[in-house]
Amino acid sequence: MTGATSMPEAAADAHSARRDRSIRLAVVTSFLSKAGTLLFQLLAIPVAMRVLGREDFGVYATVGITLSIVIMLEIGIGPALAHGLSSAKAKNDEGRVGALTSSAFVLVAGMATLIGVVLSGVLMATPLTRLFGEGYADKLDVLRPALWTGLGLLVLLFVLNLTDRMREGLLEASANNTWGALGNVIAAVAVGVGITFVPHVWYLVLAVYGSLVVAKVCNTVSLWRAHPEVRPAWSRFQPSIARHLLTDGLAFSACTLVTGVVEFNLCGILVGHREGPAATALYQVFISITVLQLGIVMMLSTPTWPAVAEALARGDLDWARKAAKKLYLFGTAFALCAFGGLVLLGPWVFSVWLGKEFADIPRTMFACYGLYFVAHVWRHLNHAMMFGTGQVGKLARIQFAESAVVAAVAVAALHWGGIGPMLAAMGTAILAITGIVLPRMVARGLSVAR
Repeated sequence: MTGATSMPEAAADAHSARRDRSIRLAVVTSFLSKAGTLLFQLLAIPVAMRVLGREDFGVYATVGITLSIVIMLEIGIGPALAHGLSSAKAKNDEGRVGALTSSAFVLVAGMATLIGVVLSGVLMATPLTRLFGEGYADKLDVLRPALWTGLGLLVLLFVLNLTDRMREGLLEASANNTWGALGNVIAAVAVGVGITFVPHVWYLVLAVYGSLVVAKVCNTVSLWRAHPEVRPAWSRFQPSIARHLLTDGLAFSACTLVTGVVEFNLCGILVGHREGPAATALYQVFISITVLQLGIVMMLSTPTWPAVAEALARGDLDWARKAAKKLYLFGTAFALCAFGGLVLLGPWVFSVWLGKEFADIPRTMFACYGLYFVAHVWRHLNHAMMFGTGQVGKLARIQFAESAVVAAVAVAALHWGGIGPMLAAMGTAILAITGIVLPRMVARGLSVAR
C-alpha cells in the first residue's frame, strides 16, 4: 500500500518541480529580454527622437498606436490556446494538442488576411486627416509610407504571435524571452545605427517591427523542430475547436483588447486631436514606460498563470495558491516602488534621457502617471489569476463595464485638465472597480480544482 500511494505523490512532486523550474527559467531568461528592451528604450529611441525631432517621432508614435489597436485582436485567441494546451498536456492528450494548434493557425491566418485587406481599403479610401486629425495635415507624406510599412509587418506579426502563446501553454515561456531578447538587440542596432543614414519614420517602423518579425520567425522554427505535434496541418483543423478559440478569444478581448484600446489607443488619439503631435509623443513615452515596467511584472505573471491552470487541472490547489500569493506580493511591491521612483526622479530622468524638449514636465504629472501605473499593475495581477482559474467569461463582463467608465472619465478629465488629470482619473476608476471585485473572484477560483 505504501508503494501504491507513493507513486501518485511522486508524480505530483515531479509536476510541481517542473512548474517551479519553468517559472524560474522564465524569470531568468526574462532578464535577457528586458536587457534588450532596456538597450532599445535607453539608447535607440532617444537617438531616433533626436534625429527625427519630436513631431516626426510623434508621427511614429501615432503609427505604433494605430497598429497596436489591430494586433490586440489576435491576443484574445492566444490565452485560450495557452490554457487549452496546458490542460491537454496535463492529460497527455497529444491529439488535442495538434488539433488546438492547427485550428488556431488556420483561424488566425484567416483573420490576418481579412484585416490586411480591410485596412488596405481604409488607407486607400479615407483621408488620413479624418482618421488622425487636422494636426497631421502637414505630415501626410511622412505618415502614409509609415502606415503602409507597418501594415505589411502587422499581418506577419498577427500570425507569428501564436508561437508565443504556444510556448506559454507548453510551460516554455523562457524560449519566448530568449528570442525576444534577440529581437530587441536587432531593433536597437537597426534603429541606433540605421536611423542616421535613413532618417525617415517609415524606416523606424521597419527597424522596430521588422526586428520583431525576424525574432518570431526564429522562435517558430525552433518550436516546430522541438515539438512536431504543434506544426499546423489542415487535416487536424477542427471547426468546433476554432469556434471555441474564437468565442473564448472574444471574451478575453473584451477584458484586454478593450482595455488597451481605451487606455493606450483611444486616449492617445484623443490627446493628439486635442493637443497635437508633440503631446502624443509625451503620451507615447508614458505608454512605452508602462510596457517596459509592466514587462518586469510579466516576467513572473506570464509563466505563472498557465502553470496555475495546469496545477488546477491536476488538482494541486496548494501549489496554485502559493504561486498566486508570490505573484501578488511581487507585483504590488514593484508597483509601489515604481510610483516612488517616478515622483522622486522622474523629472531628472526625462531631462537626461530624452533631452531638453522633455525637461519641463512637472512632478505632479509623474504622480498622476504613477497612480495609473499602480492601478494598471494591480489589475494585471488579477487578470493573470482570472485566466489561470478559468474565469475569462466573468472577467470579460466586469472589464467591459470598467473600460466604459474609464473611457468616460478619461475624456472628461482630458478636457478639464490635460494628460495628468486624465491619467489620475483612469487610475482611480480602475482601483475602484476591478481593483476591488476581481481579488474576491480569484480567491473563489483558487478554492476549486478544474
